[in-house]
Amino acid sequence: MSDAPPTLVGHAAWADLARPPAGVTLAREEGRLDAAEYAALVRSSGLDRPVDDLPRMAAMLAGSNLVVTARDEAGRLLGAARSVTDFAWCCYLSDLCVEQARQRGGIGRLLLAETKRIVGPRCMVLLLSTPTAMGYYPRLGMECVPNGFLIRRDG
Repeated sequence: MSDAPPTLVGHAAWADLARPPAGVTLAREEGRLDAAEYAALVRSSGLDRPVDDLPRMAAMLAGSNLVVTARDEAGRLLGAARSVTDFAWCCYLSDLCVEQARQRGGIGRLLLAETKRIVGPRCMVLLLSTPTAMGYYPRLGMECVPNGFLIRRDG
């Protein structure tokens, strides 16, 4: 028997989780999030992205039409979920990152739940995990799917 929580099914189950705790504010920041601030968050989180290439990080943000952030009362960026979506059928959640000091505190699940709440009940959320994080997403309530194909980037 697995110790993992059950897979969360249905939009309402996810939307119910999109309530930030006191002192944390969620916001949509597509087109407004600074690339250097985002790169610093990604670096702190341990997510493997080209954080030393700010023009590329800026292009990644510019090409994302859903960017959900979590900030503390002072406005400090705690975490972000960066996605590309049509808001009707699919949402590709490309980056889910939380600063290292706030990991394991519910911010990642909160960002994931807010992303699902925003895209709505008829839109699925797809995420490709790094090998080291494969055990994380089922603990949040995500379903693991075996089907997928990839053409890798050159660099």
